[in-house]
Amino acid sequence: MKTSHILFIALLFPVISAFPQQELIGGQAIGGSRVNLLIDVTPVVLNESVEGSPYINEKYLPATISASEGDVFYVRYNALNDIFEVKGDKNKAYSLNRYRRDIVIEMLNLNKTYQVLGYYDDEKNENFGYFLYLSNPNPKTILFKKEKITFIDEQKASTGYDSSKPAKYKRLNDKFFIKLEDEKILSELPSNKKAIAKLFPNHQDKVLKFIKENRIKTSKEDDLVQLINYINTL
Repeated sequence: MKTSHILFIALLFPVISAFPQQELIGGQAIGGSRVNLLIDVTPVVLNESVEGSPYINEKYLPATISASEGDVFYVRYNALNDIFEVKGDKNKAYSLNRYRRDIVIEMLNLNKTYQVLGYYDDEKNENFGYFLYLSNPNPKTILFKKEKITFIDEQKASTGYDSSKPAKYKRLNDKFFIKLEDEKILSELPSNKKAIAKLFPNHQDKVLKFIKENRIKTSKEDDLVQLINYINTL
């Protein structure tokens, strides 16, 4: 019987291999080479005294991971640290290895697909992290969403009239990214409508016309999905 309930029986049992400290989660090796392993051996440690949550989905939910075909894992996305946590033995949380760029995570109950991809951050530096597919992964233009949560430190009262504010996790507005046909790195999608149209110089007028006629709002996910679907027909 291959169910998610028995996937972690092998956790923390030694395996005879070249790595004496190698362990298993769901039949997958942890420890050893950072490039080859599926699970990062270091358990995730969180400060439970902070208000709010660092997770997009608080509970562990069933998911498939492309690097372990046929298995089902319990996972949750820690958007604060941009890692996926995998539920292990005794409810310990282990982080999925972000060095594995080939890993695709499909959340079975949510119809959501994540992948580690390279992108340009706010400082225009090349970085990498988990992105949620918003459009079909096969067309030449693909739309992604970056889910973000930040940590706000405790704010102590500066005067007798102020009140202290406890530390908390805060969900930020999602950011939208785009992958163009010839690009390997994702770029943040501009909020300006004309700037979006300029990304497609061969169809700039058509794109801008579609945006105006359909009253596309660049802050709305459904509108952007509609726009990218149209662009892929050009």
